[in-house]
Amino acid sequence: MIYRKIKIHYLLRLVIFWILYFAVFRILFIMYHHIKIPDGEHSETVLSLFYGLRLDLSAACAAIVLSYFLWSFQQFFKSRFIHRVNLVINIGLISIVTVLSIANIKMYGEWGTQISARALSYLLYPKEVLTFISFWSVLIFLAFCGLFVYFGIKTYRSYITNFSYPIENKKIRAAQLFCIPFLLVIGLRGGLQLAPVNESAAYYSGLQINNHIATNNMWFLAHSILDANDTKNPYIFMEDKNAKKTTSDLFAPATKKTKSILKNNKPNIVFIILESWTADIIKSLGAEENVTPHFEELRKDGLLFTQMYGSGYRTEQGLVSIFSGFPAQPNNSIITTPSKAEQLPSINTDLGKLGYQSSFYYGGEVEFANMKSYLMDSDFGKIIDKNNFEKEQLNSKWGAHDEFVFKKQLEELKKEKEPFLSVVLTLSTHEPFEVPMQTPFAGGEEPERFKKAAYYTDYCLFNYFNEAKKQPWYANTIFILVADHGHRLPMNRNMNFPEGRRITALITGGALVDSLHGKTFDKICNQNDLAATLLSQLNLPAENYKWSKDVFNENTKEFAYYSNENCLGWVTPQQNIVYSYTSQTVEELQAKTETKLNETILIQAKAYLQTLYQQYLDY
Repeated sequence: MIYRKIKIHYLLRLVIFWILYFAVFRILFIMYHHIKIPDGEHSETVLSLFYGLRLDLSAACAAIVLSYFLWSFQQFFKSRFIHRVNLVINIGLISIVTVLSIANIKMYGEWGTQISARALSYLLYPKEVLTFISFWSVLIFLAFCGLFVYFGIKTYRSYITNFSYPIENKKIRAAQLFCIPFLLVIGLRGGLQLAPVNESAAYYSGLQINNHIATNNMWFLAHSILDANDTKNPYIFMEDKNAKKTTSDLFAPATKKTKSILKNNKPNIVFIILESWTADIIKSLGAEENVTPHFEELRKDGLLFTQMYGSGYRTEQGLVSIFSGFPAQPNNSIITTPSKAEQLPSINTDLGKLGYQSSFYYGGEVEFANMKSYLMDSDFGKIIDKNNFEKEQLNSKWGAHDEFVFKKQLEELKKEKEPFLSVVLTLSTHEPFEVPMQTPFAGGEEPERFKKAAYYTDYCLFNYFNEAKKQPWYANTIFILVADHGHRLPMNRNMNFPEGRRITALITGGALVDSLHGKTFDKICNQNDLAATLLSQLNLPAENYKWSKDVFNENTKEFAYYSNENCLGWVTPQQNIVYSYTSQTVEELQAKTETKLNETILIQAKAYLQTLYQQYLDY
């Protein structure tokens, strides 16, 4: 074989193997996501194979560190045992890289980001994770993993596996043992430059997906794990005092009286948190007709928010935003760290002091993503999940479909003492979008299945409100319908941009003042603003909700924040800004009244994130 003829060093062969193996998955990524790449841009996308080399080399050097130590021992102790240990280690690494790389390709289509520490945290709940993946998807995933693991191991054993025998020349042996660690360190840090290599080394294109393709997914994952456990704020843009001052000015105390939207200040309160209800399924918000036709009727009796944005893109982030008024962090979820989450304020706790009874209803597993501990810390008196439903009602892969959850809540509210705060978290619009009814959307493609699931939940809402209006408590109840987060479907949105983060939000019910029926609220706001807004309506203090603002006060500033591992998003009446952490540039600028970047708005966005993340660390 050629490597034997030209005697390529074992460790060099191993580095070359890993670089080529990473390239295989980069090509597979391009093939799988080719429809996301605009026509005429594919030639630039191919350049990712070149621009990704520095991070590939860094990841490859990390992958051979253990092999280097075993090779070093082999120079003094020629042993089949050492050879076998090294073989097992590399087979294990091939398997891990393969599974994570294929998972990364699939996950990118769902989240718009590469696989990260946050994604791995969900593996603590394997049963729940498997519920939103279809059987065939799992089968195909395992088949691909098995195929690539097989060829990876076969290639390794055919071309790489043999250790070099102990080097006879002691000087050459000593020189290699001394020099190779330095070469590994240089490779790991991406060169001899002052600062170690980071994701910026792979960024070369104005098309964001190209930069993500070029970024080695294993390197990105390792970096995100280190960041998630870091006690230092990775989002430092300015002096801390300046960041705090700028952020404080965004939440300047309101001086004008808040407009009241309620008939009294002690109504029953029902939150309906709608899984993945992006604005793109609501006709009144610009979507196509007939996806949620009953919602269009429901909104005639309510106040529709047209510019509300979710700060995160996972359900547990949405819960914290809604009930604690605390926005999502880019690289983790505060709910997964109970010691931090338990320090958050909660509107349920505050209302409990006024005698409100509380309940939470969910058809899935409430322990998923640590939601149960958060709900208990928030003093919810009754927590209902899949374990409280009859076996025949567990007809969803997640648990019980929305119709049974709505029905159970209504039945139990008949016996609930007023005033009460009750929450329903829906799940039928979660992957795999399988629902127990016929709809106008019969296609097998993801957008059609998503619309089918939304149509089903909309139908459940129709039946729910028809029954709720018959209850004696309805006249003194407000219903707050709000999505937990946006979604890329049904329009295949890029979740880095505001369009994918705009969500459904509606306030309705008998306690809403009649003059607001059928009206819209058009100011830009965040999901986490609901906490301060609700407390203000109830004439309760909201000083503990430092990241939530009363949107019905005329002096409240208009802005919305969102983030993920890739970027910081900022929406204002003047400009929408998408700022990339890696390139440290504004990747997307949507001007509304100006044509150039408004530096003041960008400074506000950076200050907000810097202060928010520091608050997260300080908890």
